[in-house]
Amino acid sequence: MKVILLGSGSYSGTPKALCNCENCTRARKFPQYRRTRFSMYIPKIRALIDPSPDLYYHLKHLNEKIERVFITHPHFDHIAGLPELQVFKEVIFYSHEKTLSIAKLLQETFLGQREWRYIPLEFNKWYDFGNFKVNHFPVVHQPGEVAGGFILEIGEKRIAITGDTGPEILGDEKTLEEIQGADLLVAEMTHKHSIPRTHLGVDDAVKLAQKVNAVKTLFVHISHSNYTHEELEEKVGEAGIVGRDFMHLGI
Repeated sequence: MKVILLGSGSYSGTPKALCNCENCTRARKFPQYRRTRFSMYIPKIRALIDPSPDLYYHLKHLNEKIERVFITHPHFDHIAGLPELQVFKEVIFYSHEKTLSIAKLLQETFLGQREWRYIPLEFNKWYDFGNFKVNHFPVVHQPGEVAGGFILEIGEKRIAITGDTGPEILGDEKTLEEIQGADLLVAEMTHKHSIPRTHLGVDDAVKLAQKVNAVKTLFVHISHSNYTHEELEEKVGEAGIVGRDFMHLGI
């Protein structure tokens, strides 16, 4: 089965406007260092994970049909591209009901009435939709806000996506048990160092990979303020793969 990482970056993307840090400077000169906002596509079930603000750019290159969309949480960089899905007549959205309320608002504000469906998912509950199963687990990401990750079972393959999460996930035994040994772990690695209740840093993202012991681990949501791509690859070592835009992975 194939998974396509459309965007590997965090909220600002790389290069960030008006920033002259090393990553932004290199990204302006060399396209391979550019990072658009995080998003993924799973061809097997024609599913998009997080419609980022760069979705037009992603869709233009992907040129594939999208039938279902999973949204980890309603922050700008994970949901603001939703109106770009206007090219698809029928789409089914899956997320926590509070996140879906924002998704519906974006649809109604920018697109009006659509033949789209919204299926709310309770946290820590498995749902069977025939050709796939899903579990939407909660994560700690900024106090008072709803955020989560997904476990997708497609055939015999299991994909775990953390979404944006603070280092508290390392102590969440219930979630760690559910995602243990996944065929693919997609873990955020936003900054050099973790920010409690907000984002994982490099060391904690590697610790998560080691705890989960997935067949493959892909590190994503990488900020312009993080280490350079080459430095990240050295620091990560055999713990996983540092994501790049439009990377194709077989699992």
